[in-house]
Amino acid sequence: MHKCYLPSLAVLGLAIAGGTAAAQPLPPAAEGPEIVVVRQLPPSPDRLIRTVSIRDLDLKTDVGRKEMETRVGKAVEQMCAVPTPIPTYGEEMARPCTEEAWASARPQMEQAVQKAGGS
Repeated sequence: MHKCYLPSLAVLGLAIAGGTAAAQPLPPAAEGPEIVVVRQLPPSPDRLIRTVSIRDLDLKTDVGRKEMETRVGKAVEQMCAVPTPIPTYGEEMARPCTEEAWASARPQMEQAVQKAGGS
């Protein structure tokens, strides 16, 4: 009898999807009042995706924009705390992970502020 163990990524609210961040379009949530943060899981083609709701924020205000930054920052921190599938990479993966996750979120954040009419 074979046992199948699934990683407890659900605890972090993460989803795994096949493909690379650049090669596949983001889920439809990226077009709505949400920010979709993506992290590649090298060397596999899998990626982690975290959706951050900004639905309740007024992005016309500094307070709203700062809260969006805080929420996305927490998502990036949580995503990059999940270790890479290759144990020998160790801590070397943290910086590329945060850079990649922020790079996936920044354009969406800027677009959300523009849509809201904020500066």
